Amino acid sequence: MSRDLAIDATRGLAIWSMISLHFANGMLIALPTHAFPLVDGMSAFVLLSGLVLGLVYRGWTQRHGLQFAYQRLAQRLLVLYVAQVAISLAAVATATLLSGQEYFLVARLPGDEPFLQQLWWALTLRFLPGGGNILVVYLVLMTFAFAVVPLLMRGRWTWVLAASGALYVVSQVAPAWWMYLNAAPDGGPIQNWAAWQVLFIPAMVVGWQWEQWQVRRRLDAALPRLTAVTVLVGVLLAHGLWIERWLWQAPELLGKVELGPLRALASWLVVACVYAVFGRLLQWMRRDWLRPLVSVGTRSLDAYVIQAVALLALPTLFAPRPWGAGLSTLIVLAVFATCWGWAEFRRHRGVDKLHRLPAILADAAATPQRGATLVRA
Repeated sequence: MSRDLAIDATRGLAIWSMISLHFANGMLIALPTHAFPLVDGMSAFVLLSGLVLGLVYRGWTQRHGLQFAYQRLAQRLLVLYVAQVAISLAAVATATLLSGQEYFLVARLPGDEPFLQQLWWALTLRFLPGGGNILVVYLVLMTFAFAVVPLLMRGRWTWVLAASGALYVVSQVAPAWWMYLNAAPDGGPIQNWAAWQVLFIPAMVVGWQWEQWQVRRRLDAALPRLTAVTVLVGVLLAHGLWIERWLWQAPELLGKVELGPLRALASWLVVACVYAVFGRLLQWMRRDWLRPLVSVGTRSLDAYVIQAVALLALPTLFAPRPWGAGLSTLIVLAVFATCWGWAEFRRHRGVDKLHRLPAILADAAATPQRGATLVRA
């Protein structure tokens, strides 16, 4: 199956949402992707990751078998681990430059621990800076794919959905300590993975059944109704949260750490609507008009790491917070442009796998030398 550019554009928009929130929260540039209540880039990122996993791994299992899929899963988990460690090590480096309250404001982690302790926590994924912790959730959720893929191969997708729904209910009514991921060993919880899997695992099922259920065609046909429902739900949520404020009396429906039911349902609705809108736009207009979002979406993991490291480095090396609206806007644009430039560089150089980058650059550097040698000869 050819690459679905509407999925890439939606992932690119999720990255933009994260960048604008992390660097310009509450400012005009962040408003468009945060106007819908309870939905943000993280929820879209997790949902779309499950969707793409289902799409890709169905094809791999059909062509190459389960063992090949397991090998790719193991490789992907290793990549995610390395990416998260890179972010966590950036937090450790920040701790060596800042101290006390300054460090807490930048990384939202305890900065008074010994260096070797912080280093060990980083390597064991227990030192997770603010804006750079999603990948640990993704690691946990992707591990479930080792059990989910064989069930989907046997057509047991109803079992998978039932188990995911049951686990979500338990996470809401009787959450246990082992369901939570913490920012640091002595820090507070950042996510309940047993709740967040209700975005990832069902999305994986949808991706697996994508062709059989004709998801793209159905969403495109339902776009007017889907848009109307999405707008109506957004208005009702905004009214209950920001005007009448009665929804705040039921915080268990709204929580981000526990992914409350309203937040989960809103995430599914908005991601489906945005995907359908991008699908229609790509039919109507030139593809290059959405190229920044599509390019960044194809390298969403790279973009996430770039913004997470920038979130630590810029206040430390460039300008301490707080930032004004103008500077925040420039930083948002610069970080997103960096993500886009990196994605275009990988496409131009044919770097499909990052571990091939050193060899590709070495070959590129050697080519002019070989050409000069031939000319002299």
